[in-house]
Amino acid sequence: MNSESIARLPSVPLPESALRRLRAVDRDPINLHRSLAHAPAMLAPMLDLIHAVRYESEVPRALRELLICRIAQLERSAYELAHHLPMALAAGVRQEQLDRLEHWREADCFTPVEQAVLGYAEHLGAGVERDDEALAAHFSPAEQAELTVAGAAYIAVARILRALDVEIDEHCS
Repeated sequence: MNSESIARLPSVPLPESALRRLRAVDRDPINLHRSLAHAPAMLAPMLDLIHAVRYESEVPRALRELLICRIAQLERSAYELAHHLPMALAAGVRQEQLDRLEHWREADCFTPVEQAVLGYAEHLGAGVERDDEALAAHFSPAEQAELTVAGAAYIAVARILRALDVEIDEHCS
């Protein structure tokens, strides 16, 4: 797949350091990685940041995936949704919640903590006023910082994907 077009930029081999990092968490390279491999100095910290968001956060994975999926909707990132909807299900988010995610405010299937996360996703991704009381009621300052980094990271990823026209990976289609 190295010579195939998977984005505005052609696919290039990943540096060995990136491959080691992905193998360490039992992941295969995806089209995003192949696109960013043109700039290995940018790919490495991106992998580190996403690794920290995914595996080193105190906020439960299901809540982080709700945040990421809502941001992907706000950013209109089909690529992120193709990757993260299955991750959300695997983390324990219910299909009904994913089906109603775009209109979560009217849905009765989200707990108050999930509503706080979704409200914060909209603050980060769409500039909606944040509810500091809802966040503080459910999350410590460290957890609020984690949610902020996770949301901002996936806003950046969505915009990178859009700018580079990265195609959705075949295994996600």
